[in-house]
Amino acid sequence: MFSKVLAFGLGALAIVRAAPAFSFQTPMLLCDANFATSVSPTKSFSTIEPGVYRIYNEAYGLHDQLRSYRIDDPIFVARSREEPGPFGIWRVETSGNPDANEYTLINLGLNAGAHADSQGQIVAGKGDTFAIESAGHGTFVIKVPNDNKVWTVDTRLLKAPVYLKGEDGVATGWRFERL
Repeated sequence: MFSKVLAFGLGALAIVRAAPAFSFQTPMLLCDANFATSVSPTKSFSTIEPGVYRIYNEAYGLHDQLRSYRIDDPIFVARSREEPGPFGIWRVETSGNPDANEYTLINLGLNAGAHADSQGQIVAGKGDTFAIESAGHGTFVIKVPNDNKVWTVDTRLLKAPVYLKGEDGVATGWRFERL
């Protein structure tokens, strides 16, 4: 055992001694980049792009994705080791007013949209239009267009259905992981 430690130590010492010593007299490499004339477009993180995503509630946990298994049942997040497969994957499509960031969210496993039922729960079914607005730092708020009601969950539950409530900033941030 001692011989292995000694060999490792001597090898590390040889690597360190082989590296050039730093000196303030060594000329530094300069690099000039003209970013003002860059031709690549800048990407805005204030809107979501149509596509296929896994969706997570930031307050609930970034390992427990949004899912739904049956039409007319609540859409939910759950603390489990279960991999929901296509029932946890959502297609985000532009709908309604494109200038107002309005979208329809469609569960790939059910081929059904998300909509609010009469009690304010978000369920799988016909598919309503929702506004998806930036909340900053890569999170978004999903809300009823022209209303103050947003998607949220009760973070104390192991299986938390998504429901609408007034926008107060508690458990209302959603992350979209593009696939």
